[in-house]
Amino acid sequence: MSAPYPKPPWRTYGSGLAIPCIVPTRDVHVPDEFSIASSLWRTLGMLVYLEYKDPSPVIHRELIWMSAIVRCRDRSYRVPQGIGPMYYVARMYSDSEQSAEASRREWALPKTLARFHRLGNRIEVEAEDGTHIAFSWKPRGLTFRAPTQISTLQKGHGRIVCFRAEGRAEVQLATYRLETFESEHPEWQSFRSRLVLPGVASHVRSFESTVRAPVEVPRRIDSIAPAPSLV
Repeated sequence: MSAPYPKPPWRTYGSGLAIPCIVPTRDVHVPDEFSIASSLWRTLGMLVYLEYKDPSPVIHRELIWMSAIVRCRDRSYRVPQGIGPMYYVARMYSDSEQSAEASRREWALPKTLARFHRLGNRIEVEAEDGTHIAFSWKPRGLTFRAPTQISTLQKGHGRIVCFRAEGRAEVQLATYRLETFESEHPEWQSFRSRLVLPGVASHVRSFESTVRAPVEVPRRIDSIAPAPSLV
């Protein structure tokens, strides 16, 4: 595949919706290398819908289920500091083959192809893995400008990868309604059992974000290991 993105960092533009969820940790499954950041056996999850618009490198739509905030269980991993909470992406969908392949390859993100249908402030997603979800939202209140930052930790291809994006957005509060949800995949179990906050979401009217190049998280023991002898 030819590289769908120019040389990093990448500038992206668009809009979207973020729905926070309180998630029981017993229903969250993460790689053995990760532990879940929790309080009272609960963690914070996030369902995120994004539309990337011109002049983003790839124009497409995404749906992301971030099931938990995680950290590396093994303290020898040198995770970047000062970047805020790091989420674990349990499932991710896109209507772009370029985006799906690049995300799996570069960021170890489990992205699957899906069809997106939008009518006003209603979104319906039908994924190739059988997942079907539909929700609508209603923006309320004033719009304010705020900084944005998102970080993830993923495991894939025998490595741990950190994803980072930061920028600014025009945001307003919104109420939302989940109309349809069907999926047989265990990664969605944490979404099924979530404690729904009272219809509170963030409507991102527009955003400008800088996506950093993927960072493979090294282990300290590897970084201080002596170089192999050439004799």
